[in-house]
Amino acid sequence: MSTVSATTIGTGIVGLTMVTGLFWGWAFSAMPGLRSVDDRTYVAAMQSINRAILNPMFLVAFTGTVIVLAVAAITTFMAGDTRRAWWITAAAVTYTLGVFGVTVAGNVPLNDALDAFVPAGADDGGFAAARQAYEGPWNRLHAIRSALGVLAVVFAATAALTPTED
Repeated sequence: MSTVSATTIGTGIVGLTMVTGLFWGWAFSAMPGLRSVDDRTYVAAMQSINRAILNPMFLVAFTGTVIVLAVAAITTFMAGDTRRAWWITAAAVTYTLGVFGVTVAGNVPLNDALDAFVPAGADDGGFAAARQAYEGPWNRLHAIRSALGVLAVVFAATAALTPTED
């Protein structure tokens, strides 16, 4: 395996585990806690969290992983290590479509719609409607991207552990 291939596979695994760990941890810690709060608290918390996540550290890991995995796949194929290259390509495609794509096409529009809700002057029914339009669809998409993130980690780890072709 070339040095560039090994470095990008390793860096891709770090990015994958950072993003997938965040999503996985969120699903099993924050979401159960938020399920038990009233609608006003839920909407306020999610609006705040959705704004806070848009920071350079998250965005570099989230978007950079797409690039790093693509480079890993290309350089591994170029090195002639096709068995490993197919595994890292599977990781790249799974992450790009299943994590990044689901987030951009599904979770982000839901976040934007919730952010457009103006709490000032809204009654309990408004908060309940905002939550109902957001929580179920967002959680389903989050479960999909979290599961596919784990699958991408498995593919990338398999790439790293696959013996180099002779």
